[in-house]
Amino acid sequence: LDVSENQLSKLPDSIGQLAALEEISCSFNELESLPASIGRLKGLKYLDLRSNQLEELSQCLGQLTALTNMNISSNKLTKLPEWLGQLKALKYLDLSTNQLDKLPESFGQLTSLREVFLCCNQLTKLPECLGQLTALQHIFLSMNQLESLPAAIAQLKGLKCLNLRSNCLRSLPASIGQLTVLT
Repeated sequence: LDVSENQLSKLPDSIGQLAALEEISCSFNELESLPASIGRLKGLKYLDLRSNQLEELSQCLGQLTALTNMNISSNKLTKLPEWLGQLKALKYLDLSTNQLDKLPESFGQLTSLREVFLCCNQLTKLPECLGQLTALQHIFLSMNQLESLPAAIAQLKGLKCLNLRSNCLRSLPASIGQLTVLT
């Protein structure tokens, strides 16, 4: 289902009846919230909500445990809920261009993540749980307010790309030398 580039301010509750749906693209609309019924879409793998007006993530999204790809960039998110960690199948997550200042501890439960985009937020530090994301290959953290990196970053042995451009870093942890596959 692709309803991108319209002026939708809401989705109908009946969207939850589309049981076979695997992909929803609602980018570039005016969505401020999502209907709870979206949580019934147990087979949903791809959800694109970028460039809307979302200020928080509806708890119903925590029921979408088959999701592998979620883009919520360019919204108005100020925090992420703890239930985010329930989305264990996520491989790609884009939260760029929001107003996030921290990540929840449950972020470390997203152990299937391969790519995460957190650019253009207001992050000042990263949680130690980041080290649990051992499948992570690319992490984009440019244009935040990071002052340091957790030592646990050394646990990301498969990390190929670490983008830290335009932050407030004064030093890097010695453990960064353990990221031997960085290119």
